Amino acid sequence: MTSFTIAVSSCALFRQETGDKGVAFPFVKALTMVNQRLTELDQATEEQFEIVLIPSDGQDIDHLTKNIEKYGLKSDRVCMITGEKPLLDLLNEIEPVLYLSTNPQNVKEAITAGHGAATMFQREYHEPSDEVLRVAFDGDGVLFSDESERVYKEKGLQSFYDNERDKEDEPLIQGPLSKFFRALVHLQQKFGLQNCPIRTYLVTSRGTSSPGLRALKTLQRDKLEINEAFFLCGAHKGPVLKAIKPHIFFDDQTPHVDGALQNGVIGAHVPYGVRNE
Repeated sequence: MTSFTIAVSSCALFRQETGDKGVAFPFVKALTMVNQRLTELDQATEEQFEIVLIPSDGQDIDHLTKNIEKYGLKSDRVCMITGEKPLLDLLNEIEPVLYLSTNPQNVKEAITAGHGAATMFQREYHEPSDEVLRVAFDGDGVLFSDESERVYKEKGLQSFYDNERDKEDEPLIQGPLSKFFRALVHLQQKFGLQNCPIRTYLVTSRGTSSPGLRALKTLQRDKLEINEAFFLCGAHKGPVLKAIKPHIFFDDQTPHVDGALQNGVIGAHVPYGVRNE
Protein backbone atom coordinates (compact mmCIF):
# COMPACT_ATOMS: atom_id res chain seq x y z
CA MET A 1 0.00 0.00 0.00
CA THR A 2 1.25 3.50 -0.85
CA SER A 3 -0.07 6.97 -0.02
CA PHE A 4 -3.64 7.88 0.97
CA THR A 5 -4.85 10.77 -1.15
CA ILE A 6 -6.87 13.57 0.45
CA ALA A 7 -8.30 15.94 -2.17
CA VAL A 8 -9.13 19.43 -0.91
CA SER A 9 -10.69 22.29 -2.85
CA SER A 10 -8.65 25.47 -2.49
CA CYS A 11 -11.83 27.31 -1.47
CA ALA A 12 -11.90 25.12 1.66
CA LEU A 13 -8.19 25.46 2.46
CA PHE A 14 -8.01 29.24 1.96
CA ARG A 15 -10.75 31.85 2.09
CA GLN A 16 -11.37 32.89 -1.47
CA GLU A 17 -12.00 36.57 -0.71
CA THR A 18 -8.99 37.18 1.60
CA GLY A 19 -6.55 34.29 1.15
CA ASP A 20 -6.59 33.69 4.91
CA LYS A 21 -6.69 30.23 6.44
CA GLY A 22 -9.89 28.44 5.50
CA VAL A 23 -12.01 25.93 7.38
CA ALA A 24 -10.01 22.93 6.10
CA PHE A 25 -6.67 24.41 7.15
CA PRO A 26 -6.41 22.91 10.68
CA PHE A 27 -7.24 19.45 9.33
CA VAL A 28 -4.71 19.66 6.47
CA LYS A 29 -2.06 21.06 8.83
CA ALA A 30 -2.62 18.10 11.16
CA LEU A 31 -2.30 15.68 8.23
CA THR A 32 1.12 17.14 7.41
CA MET A 33 2.07 16.71 11.10
CA VAL A 34 1.16 13.01 10.87
CA ASN A 35 3.28 12.72 7.72
CA GLN A 36 6.25 14.25 9.54
CA ARG A 37 5.84 11.81 12.40
CA LEU A 38 5.64 8.90 9.96
CA THR A 39 8.87 10.06 8.30
CA GLU A 40 10.57 10.21 11.70
CA LEU A 41 9.35 6.68 12.33
CA ASP A 42 10.51 5.32 8.96
CA GLN A 43 12.48 7.50 6.54
CA ALA A 44 11.64 5.21 3.62
CA THR A 45 7.89 4.94 4.20
CA GLU A 46 5.53 5.64 1.32
CA GLU A 47 2.46 5.15 3.50
CA GLN A 48 1.50 8.73 4.22
CA PHE A 49 -1.24 11.19 3.38
CA GLU A 50 -0.88 12.93 0.04
CA ILE A 51 -2.81 16.20 0.01
CA VAL A 52 -3.95 17.24 -3.46
CA LEU A 53 -5.13 20.83 -3.70
CA ILE A 54 -7.76 21.42 -6.40
CA PRO A 55 -7.97 25.12 -7.38
CA SER A 56 -11.45 26.62 -7.36
CA ASP A 57 -12.75 28.82 -10.15
CA GLY A 58 -11.34 32.32 -9.88
CA GLN A 59 -8.44 31.49 -7.56
CA ASP A 60 -4.99 32.47 -8.82
CA ILE A 61 -2.50 29.56 -8.95
CA ASP A 62 0.53 31.68 -8.04
CA HIS A 63 -1.29 33.16 -5.07
CA LEU A 64 -2.29 29.68 -3.86
CA THR A 65 1.31 28.51 -4.14
CA LYS A 66 2.49 31.46 -2.06
CA ASN A 67 -0.18 30.72 0.56
CA ILE A 68 0.95 27.10 0.80
CA GLU A 69 4.48 28.28 1.53
CA LYS A 70 3.37 31.17 3.77
CA TYR A 71 1.40 28.90 6.09
CA GLY A 72 3.99 26.12 6.24
CA LEU A 73 2.24 23.47 4.13
CA LYS A 74 5.04 23.08 1.59
CA SER A 75 6.14 19.45 1.52
CA ASP A 76 6.58 16.55 -0.85
CA ARG A 77 3.08 15.37 0.06
CA VAL A 78 1.23 18.62 -0.71
CA CYS A 79 0.70 19.19 -4.41
CA MET A 80 -1.65 21.14 -6.64
CA ILE A 81 -3.53 20.18 -9.77
CA THR A 82 -2.95 22.83 -12.43
CA GLY A 83 -4.41 21.18 -15.54
CA GLU A 84 -8.07 21.71 -16.39
CA LYS A 85 -10.14 18.53 -16.10
CA PRO A 86 -13.76 17.88 -15.09
CA LEU A 87 -13.89 17.26 -11.35
CA LEU A 88 -15.15 13.70 -11.56
CA ASP A 89 -12.51 12.76 -14.15
CA LEU A 90 -9.89 14.13 -11.78
CA LEU A 91 -11.27 12.30 -8.74
CA ASN A 92 -11.50 9.05 -10.69
CA GLU A 93 -7.86 9.51 -11.69
CA ILE A 94 -6.38 10.28 -8.25
CA GLU A 95 -8.80 8.01 -6.30
CA PRO A 96 -8.88 9.97 -3.03
CA VAL A 97 -10.02 8.35 0.21
CA LEU A 98 -11.59 11.74 0.99
CA TYR A 99 -12.61 14.85 -0.96
CA LEU A 100 -13.45 18.12 0.82
CA SER A 101 -14.98 21.26 -0.68
CA THR A 102 -17.19 24.21 0.25
CA ASN A 103 -19.14 23.61 -2.98
CA PRO A 104 -22.10 21.34 -2.07
CA GLN A 105 -22.90 20.50 -5.70
CA ASN A 106 -19.36 19.22 -6.33
CA VAL A 107 -19.48 17.16 -3.14
CA LYS A 108 -22.86 15.68 -4.05
CA GLU A 109 -21.55 14.67 -7.48
CA ALA A 110 -18.50 13.07 -5.88
CA ILE A 111 -20.66 11.08 -3.43
CA THR A 112 -22.96 9.95 -6.24
CA ALA A 113 -19.89 8.76 -8.17
CA GLY A 114 -18.80 6.63 -5.20
CA HIS A 115 -16.14 8.85 -3.62
CA GLY A 116 -15.97 9.64 0.08
CA ALA A 117 -16.68 13.36 0.28
CA ALA A 118 -18.03 16.10 2.54
CA THR A 119 -19.06 19.74 2.36
CA MET A 120 -17.27 22.22 4.64
CA PHE A 121 -18.51 25.62 5.81
CA GLN A 122 -16.47 28.79 6.25
CA ARG A 123 -17.45 29.66 9.84
CA GLU A 124 -15.56 30.76 12.92
CA TYR A 125 -14.07 27.82 14.83
CA HIS A 126 -11.86 26.98 17.78
CA GLU A 127 -8.56 25.98 16.20
CA PRO A 128 -7.52 22.52 17.46
CA SER A 129 -4.02 21.60 18.60
CA ASP A 130 -1.53 20.37 16.00
CA GLU A 131 -0.11 17.74 18.38
CA VAL A 132 -2.68 15.02 17.62
CA LEU A 133 -5.00 14.60 14.62
CA ARG A 134 -8.52 14.10 15.99
CA VAL A 135 -11.25 12.94 13.63
CA ALA A 136 -14.86 12.35 14.71
CA PHE A 137 -17.44 10.40 12.72
CA ASP A 138 -21.15 9.81 12.86
CA GLY A 139 -22.05 6.18 12.27
CA ASP A 140 -25.05 5.68 9.96
CA GLY A 141 -24.64 7.39 6.59
CA VAL A 142 -20.94 8.05 7.26
CA LEU A 143 -18.96 5.04 8.52
CA PHE A 144 -21.89 2.73 7.78
CA SER A 145 -24.53 2.65 5.07
CA ASP A 146 -27.97 4.19 5.57
CA GLU A 147 -29.81 0.85 5.80
CA SER A 148 -30.88 1.32 9.43
CA GLU A 149 -31.76 4.99 8.94
CA ARG A 150 -34.00 3.93 6.06
CA VAL A 151 -35.89 1.55 8.36
CA TYR A 152 -36.37 4.40 10.86
CA LYS A 153 -37.60 6.83 8.22
CA GLU A 154 -39.96 4.40 6.52
CA LYS A 155 -41.31 2.45 9.52
CA GLY A 156 -40.60 4.47 12.66
CA LEU A 157 -38.51 4.26 15.83
CA GLN A 158 -39.84 0.96 17.18
CA SER A 159 -39.18 -0.79 13.87
CA PHE A 160 -35.65 0.60 13.97
CA TYR A 161 -35.06 -0.90 17.45
CA ASP A 162 -36.58 -4.22 16.37
CA ASN A 163 -34.40 -4.28 13.27
CA GLU A 164 -31.19 -3.59 15.23
CA ARG A 165 -32.08 -6.22 17.84
CA ASP A 166 -32.82 -8.86 15.20
CA LYS A 167 -29.65 -7.99 13.24
CA GLU A 168 -27.33 -7.26 16.15
CA ASP A 169 -24.83 -9.87 14.92
CA GLU A 170 -25.21 -8.91 11.25
CA PRO A 171 -22.56 -6.32 10.30
CA LEU A 172 -23.65 -3.04 8.80
CA ILE A 173 -22.58 -2.34 5.22
CA GLN A 174 -19.66 0.08 4.89
CA GLY A 175 -20.49 3.74 4.35
CA PRO A 176 -19.01 6.52 2.19
CA LEU A 177 -16.14 7.44 4.54
CA SER A 178 -15.10 3.90 5.42
CA LYS A 179 -11.99 4.08 3.19
CA PHE A 180 -10.77 7.21 4.95
CA PHE A 181 -11.42 5.63 8.34
CA ARG A 182 -9.52 2.51 7.27
CA ALA A 183 -6.57 4.69 6.27
CA LEU A 184 -6.53 6.29 9.73
CA VAL A 185 -6.66 2.90 11.45
CA HIS A 186 -3.90 1.53 9.22
CA LEU A 187 -1.59 4.43 10.04
CA GLN A 188 -2.42 4.16 13.75
CA GLN A 189 -1.20 0.58 13.62
CA LYS A 190 2.12 1.72 12.14
CA PHE A 191 2.68 3.94 15.18
CA GLY A 192 1.54 1.38 17.72
CA LEU A 193 -0.22 2.17 20.98
CA GLN A 194 2.31 4.63 22.36
CA ASN A 195 2.75 8.17 21.02
CA CYS A 196 0.26 7.74 18.19
CA PRO A 197 -0.63 11.17 16.73
CA ILE A 198 -4.06 10.02 15.46
CA ARG A 199 -7.24 9.60 17.49
CA THR A 200 -10.66 8.60 16.15
CA TYR A 201 -14.11 9.07 17.66
CA LEU A 202 -17.56 7.66 16.95
CA VAL A 203 -20.27 10.17 17.93
CA THR A 204 -23.63 8.61 17.16
CA SER A 205 -27.29 9.08 18.04
CA ARG A 206 -27.56 5.32 18.55
CA GLY A 207 -28.14 4.09 22.10
CA THR A 208 -26.08 1.63 24.13
CA SER A 209 -28.37 -1.39 23.67
CA SER A 210 -28.67 -3.34 20.40
CA PRO A 211 -28.19 -0.30 18.11
CA GLY A 212 -24.88 0.54 19.78
CA LEU A 213 -23.78 -3.06 20.02
CA ARG A 214 -24.42 -3.62 16.32
CA ALA A 215 -22.20 -0.64 15.47
CA LEU A 216 -19.37 -1.88 17.72
CA LYS A 217 -19.63 -5.44 16.42
CA THR A 218 -19.42 -4.13 12.86
CA LEU A 219 -16.19 -2.30 13.64
CA GLN A 220 -14.79 -5.35 15.44
CA ARG A 221 -15.69 -7.63 12.53
CA ASP A 222 -13.87 -5.31 10.13
CA LYS A 223 -10.89 -5.03 12.53
CA LEU A 224 -11.43 -1.26 12.74
CA GLU A 225 -10.60 -0.01 16.21
CA ILE A 226 -12.15 3.28 17.29
CA ASN A 227 -10.43 5.14 20.14
CA GLU A 228 -13.58 6.46 21.79
CA ALA A 229 -17.28 5.89 21.13
CA PHE A 230 -20.15 8.09 22.34
CA PHE A 231 -23.68 6.65 22.16
CA LEU A 232 -25.93 9.65 22.79
CA CYS A 233 -29.42 8.10 22.54
CA GLY A 234 -30.59 11.03 20.42
CA ALA A 235 -29.05 13.78 22.60
CA HIS A 236 -27.33 16.81 21.04
CA LYS A 237 -23.83 16.11 19.73
CA GLY A 238 -22.47 19.66 19.99
CA PRO A 239 -21.40 19.61 23.68
CA VAL A 240 -19.59 16.27 23.28
CA LEU A 241 -17.80 17.51 20.16
CA LYS A 242 -16.81 20.71 21.93
CA ALA A 243 -15.11 18.61 24.61
CA ILE A 244 -13.36 16.36 22.06
CA LYS A 245 -12.09 19.30 19.95
CA PRO A 246 -11.72 17.33 16.69
CA HIS A 247 -10.07 18.79 13.62
CA ILE A 248 -13.16 17.69 11.70
CA PHE A 249 -16.50 15.98 12.43
CA PHE A 250 -18.46 14.18 9.71
CA ASP A 251 -22.24 13.71 9.78
CA ASP A 252 -24.90 13.01 7.17
CA GLN A 253 -27.51 15.19 8.91
CA THR A 254 -27.28 18.97 8.65
CA PRO A 255 -28.78 19.61 12.14
CA HIS A 256 -25.88 17.69 13.71
CA VAL A 257 -23.36 19.56 11.56
CA ASP A 258 -24.99 22.84 12.59
CA GLY A 259 -24.76 21.77 16.24
CA ALA A 260 -21.04 21.22 15.81
CA LEU A 261 -20.55 24.59 14.12
CA GLN A 262 -22.50 26.37 16.88
CA ASN A 263 -20.02 24.91 19.39
CA GLY A 264 -16.96 26.10 17.46
CA VAL A 265 -16.27 22.64 16.01
CA ILE A 266 -15.47 22.17 12.31
CA GLY A 267 -18.38 20.12 11.02
CA ALA A 268 -18.60 18.62 7.52
CA HIS A 269 -21.77 17.37 5.84
CA VAL A 270 -21.76 14.01 4.03
CA PRO A 271 -24.67 14.21 1.53
CA TYR A 272 -25.33 10.50 1.41
CA GLY A 273 -28.30 8.22 1.95
CA VAL A 274 -31.95 8.52 2.88
CA ARG A 275 -31.41 11.65 5.02
CA ASN A 276 -30.33 13.55 1.90
CA GLU A 277 -32.79 12.31 -0.69
